[in-house]
Amino acid sequence: MTATRISTEELAKAFNRNVATVDTRLQDFLKSGDSPTTAALRKSIARLRTTYSVLPKKERQEPRTKRYVSSSKKLSRAVGKVRDIDTIAAWTMQLSESKDQRSFISDLGRLRGTNVRTAMLKAKKLRKTKSPLLDLRGFDEYHDGGRVAKVEKRLARRVDKEFEEFLSTQEVEVMHALRKDSKRLRHLLELTERGEAPPLLGRLRSIQDDLGAIRDHDLVIDYLRSRVRLTSTRSLVREEIAKRHARLEDFVTKNRGQGHLIPVSAK
Repeated sequence: MTATRISTEELAKAFNRNVATVDTRLQDFLKSGDSPTTAALRKSIARLRTTYSVLPKKERQEPRTKRYVSSSKKLSRAVGKVRDIDTIAAWTMQLSESKDQRSFISDLGRLRGTNVRTAMLKAKKLRKTKSPLLDLRGFDEYHDGGRVAKVEKRLARRVDKEFEEFLSTQEVEVMHALRKDSKRLRHLLELTERGEAPPLLGRLRSIQDDLGAIRDHDLVIDYLRSRVRLTSTRSLVREEIAKRHARLEDFVTKNRGQGHLIPVSAK
């Protein structure tokens, strides 16, 4: 994997675009708070944070920028909880209509309402924070986006290590780390992409999709275990565990034996 260098001016433009996108998604979320606007807001914040992480040190330490990104991170966590509930709610719609299904829907509605209110408060706080658009003229003193290449290479090594470890252990903590770091690496590759997308981008998307599906099962299983009083819960937990196991086996089978995710020569 050859890291593409990007000028600091291009990086500043990308950061400003991401800030503008977050501000737009923020307004959409505050107006409706529905599932699509929740997901879109969270994705836009993830891209913003990735771009921020590779800015020159001077810009990352600028108080207004740090304050905005920190506030967006707190909002992302709150919105993530809403997104998790939406995932479980989507699962309940696949169940046959019954007393237990109605109980799930009612319970999840209450949980979502509570978490949306928390997320809305954090969203309003972020809206009050002045958007930290970068002055492109201030980048004349920097030479190039060498930090991007360094972070990209370091992150690639970590993703590769987590990938190999997860294939061997299938540990949940490793899976979460792999999902998070794969997303960051993908965002960095998209930031520096020139022309035809590298094969690694497709592989990272596939890994994210597969591990995301496994995590969805984990969300449902954890939720069902909190509802043990319902008559159908035990059988539903067994079904979800079986489905999770099948997806995990498919992932391991598909990826084992294909070699390192990142070519050894590129690390």
